[in-house]
Amino acid sequence: MISDPHLSGEKFSWQPNAKLLLFVVLMTPLLISLGCWQLDRAQEKREILAEFTLNQQSLPAPFEQLDLSSNLQYRQVQFVGLLDASRRVLLDNRVRGGRPGYEVFEVLTLASSSVKILVNRGWVQASVDRNQLPEINPVDGEVQLRGSLYRVLKGGLQLDDGVGAVDQWPVRIGWISAERAEELFADEFFAYQLRLDSDSVGALTTGWPTVAVQPEKHTAYAVQWFVMVLVLLLLTINANSNLAAWLKLRMAKTTKE
Repeated sequence: MISDPHLSGEKFSWQPNAKLLLFVVLMTPLLISLGCWQLDRAQEKREILAEFTLNQQSLPAPFEQLDLSSNLQYRQVQFVGLLDASRRVLLDNRVRGGRPGYEVFEVLTLASSSVKILVNRGWVQASVDRNQLPEINPVDGEVQLRGSLYRVLKGGLQLDDGVGAVDQWPVRIGWISAERAEELFADEFFAYQLRLDSDSVGALTTGWPTVAVQPEKHTAYAVQWFVMVLVLLLLTINANSNLAAWLKLRMAKTTKE
């Protein structure tokens, strides 16, 4: 009986499966693009962290000394003015230590001008009863606030919370930015919000992560996607050829020699 040299593994040969090859052709670019996207995210996070480190090294500056044409993200500042607690915004669904709560926003009117700045005083725990809002002590009189400037990063998912014109305060909302503050308060706002330092007047529970996911984790995710591409290609070659039998025979011959 004459054996087929291809089936026996004496010669390497292809045995293509059209459906399987089509699946691989469609999946491979997708997996590669996901890996490249994770690498882009890693680079983006490195730039954010570098920006944070650079601007945090600067001495706290008053509003008048800021270069408004430059990137002020994470810039250390100290502003003097009046905080308006009568129109307070509660940013909903803020979780710390496994406990639900709110981030508290109030409007600062600078003493040196009419500029209005959205101030994030920090986090407070929410009541078990959703109808009961937290009691927060107001900050009376003209005060000096210390903290970092922050502008909401683009690309985040912002779901419609159903809040439009506000006629009753405080208001509980799902997302906030300087642009949305202009809609809520019907007034112009500085492009950055002020996140208070822990030792500032009016600070509640403060401290925010610079990035939610570190660059190293994004890189690790990218490696996983690329490894999946490699594994998929190897499995495809094996499923569409006599590779396993050919390698087995080659190894057997090498051992005998």
